[in-house]
This record gives sequence, C-alpha cells and structure tokens, in this order.
Amino acid sequence: MKLFLTILFTLIGMGAMAQTVEQELKANVNRAAGMFYARPIVGKAPKDTPPPEGKKPFYINHYGCAGSYYLDKKEYYEETYALFLRADSLGKLTNLGKDVLRRVTLLRNDAKDRWGELTPKGALQSRALMKQMVERIPGLLGKDSYYSVHSIVQNRSILTMQEGLLQLSSMQQPIIARSKASNQEVRYMIAGDKELSARANDSLTMARYNRFVALNTNDGRLMASLFNDLNYVATYIDEAKLARQLFILAGNVQHTELAGLISLYDIFTPEEIHQHWRKQNAWHYINYGGCTLNGGYQAYTRRALLRNMMHMGDSVMGRTTPLMHLRFTHESAVMSLACLMELDGLGIHTSNLDSLEAYGWANYRISPLGGAINMIHYHSGPDDPDVLVKVLFNGHEAKLPIPTDCAPYYHWQDVKRYYLRKLYRYENKRLNESTKK
Repeated sequence: MKLFLTILFTLIGMGAMAQTVEQELKANVNRAAGMFYARPIVGKAPKDTPPPEGKKPFYINHYGCAGSYYLDKKEYYEETYALFLRADSLGKLTNLGKDVLRRVTLLRNDAKDRWGELTPKGALQSRALMKQMVERIPGLLGKDSYYSVHSIVQNRSILTMQEGLLQLSSMQQPIIARSKASNQEVRYMIAGDKELSARANDSLTMARYNRFVALNTNDGRLMASLFNDLNYVATYIDEAKLARQLFILAGNVQHTELAGLISLYDIFTPEEIHQHWRKQNAWHYINYGGCTLNGGYQAYTRRALLRNMMHMGDSVMGRTTPLMHLRFTHESAVMSLACLMELDGLGIHTSNLDSLEAYGWANYRISPLGGAINMIHYHSGPDDPDVLVKVLFNGHEAKLPIPTDCAPYYHWQDVKRYYLRKLYRYENKRLNESTKK
C-alpha cells in the first residue's frame, strides 16, 4: 500500500508539473520557440535577497547568449517561401495557404541578407537586460570599475556585446573597458569535444528519439488546411520538414518588428504546438543535458567554461576595486553550462524523454535568447577569507547543488571544491576508459 501511494502521488505530481508547461505555453505561445524564445524584459527586476551583513559585491562573472536574432539558416525562409510560391502557381493552396504564403513572404523579405543578425528588438533587449543586471547589483558600476568584455566570433554575439557596452557607457562616463572577439575564446567558451559529439546521436539514442518524434507527430491536419490537393502533398512535399520549418518561423516572428502584425502559431492547434515543442525540448536535452541514452555526459562539453569560472573566481580574491567579466557565447553553451552546474536541479539524468516536463526540464526556461548565468562574488574587503557567491540564472536567484547556511548565497570555497571535484571525477573516468582500450 505504501509503495502504491508513493507511485500514485509521484504520478500526480508529475502530471501537475506537465500541466504547468501546457499552461505556460497557453499563457504565452512564444515560449514554444524553446531555446529561441526571447527572454522577457521585465519592467522591474526581481527583489534580491540581501547579502549577509558586511558583504558587498566586488566581482561578477557573466556568461550570456545573444539577444533576439534572425534565423541563421536562410533555408527556413527561402525553402518555405519557394515551396508555397510553387504550390500557389499550380493552384494547390487553400485560402489559408495563400495567406500563409503572404506571411512567409513578409518574414523572408524582412530577414533577407540578415541571416543570423541581431534584430532591432534584440538590440533593445540586450541593452535593457544589461541595464537591469547592473542596477540590481549596486557598487559594481562606478568610475573605478573595470570591464573585460569578450565574445565568440559570431555576428549576433558580437553585436550583443557591443549593445551591452553601449548601455554601460550611457550609465557611467567614462568606463574603463576592453572588448575582444577572437577565436581564442572558443577554447573555453564553446570548445568542441569529438568523443562526446560522436556519442551524442548514436544509433540507440536516435532510435529512441525517432520513436518519440513519431509518437508526437501528426501533420496531416495542417497539410489539409494549407493545400487543396493531398495527392500533390504526398508526391511533392516532405510534410514533417515543412511543418517543422513553419513552426520555427512561427517562433521567430517574436524577434522581429512584424510581431503583433502577423503570426504563424495560429495555423497550429494547441496540441500540435505542444507536440512540436516536446520534440525540440527532447532534442536539446539529448544534446546538451544529462540524457543517459548517450551516456549522460553531454553537458561536460562546457567543462572548460566551468573550470575557467573557478579559476577566475580564485584570481580576483584580493581585488580592491570592482571587476566585471562579461562573456557572450552561444545559447547552447549557456544551456549546457546550466546543466553542468546543476542549477535549479537541471542536472537530472534520465533516458525517459516523456519525463522531462515532470522534472521541469523546459528549454525556454533554461536558455532563452538573451539568457545568462551570472556568478556574483561578495566580500567584506580584500582580506576577507570567506567570499560568498550568488548565481543569477536568467535573472532569478538560482539554487546550487551545494549545502549552505546562507542561501541563496554560497561559500566560495564550497562552490569551488564541489565543481572542481566534479570535473576531476569526469576527467579521471575518461582517462581510465582510454587506458582500457
């Protein structure tokens, strides 16, 4: 009976959490864009927990991704546009199909020759989020502060970095800063790992994912609403590919100045929106989270990033003036780092792709565009041996997998010890595996 009740209450809890995702998608359908959801610009920053008496912020280590941008793969625009244009010329579109062609044309023309570029909304978003961050950490922005600002060599990341610098300079004159965009940043911000990449989408993982996709795919209704000849659809159209491209375009509307004027989400039913989101969410978990189908170690692709955070935290212990390290990387790097750091319980390991919503693993919460992980260091002075840290994860105070007596603040020595030991265990595991081969 106890076992039955435990299972029952677990299933009830899982169902409630899954319903929460559905409710969030219903409340704001743009969340269905997943990792390409635009992090909201709230009017007022969340209220922060005051630091322990005598502690003041002196250093922030910021890892963020680009703000809203045009899709970097032009085929989403061009292929979809060409497909609808051809079908229209042959008289194969319904009235809804003709209107979708009109909307896709607007999106395509707006994005033309700007693939992967920060949108005007993304520029405003980047400035607003930078402003919110520095305003809620008093003492870090000042005439004695130093700003080290680095970006990977990626158009949208560089533009986000520049918008952040412009915002800082508008708030403090003059500022002492150095910016850099170099392939050297790749070595720790988005370093590759051939071994993990080879395992990410192995045959077993893909077989399970493809089965999950099949169970969450029903594109027939959508095709029938867009085309008046189903034989034409069966002969000339890859239904799954077209549905996916339309769904990705739907998620990109929010980043453009066409938002509020057109939408593409309305061509999908709520159930179809949820299904498309589930497929993207599972794919992101497989490639950037702790999915045990491929070993459960994909988040360790960001181990150089985490090690760099620990190194930089130690190197600034005796600083007498504020320092900000602002790093701009790819959204997938932010997602993997959040999972590697186990922020808010994101270090979950499971092979059950259906359980992700129950665990609260939702890509739009983890790494939206404009998302960031900020580790803020506090001390009472340069000689203080007990430095505390707090992590802001997409603007909210995050929970770390480390015991503390002053949450959401954590003792730096405990944080450093936990993460370095975690990285050591992984490297030791790989070394042992390589010696056995």
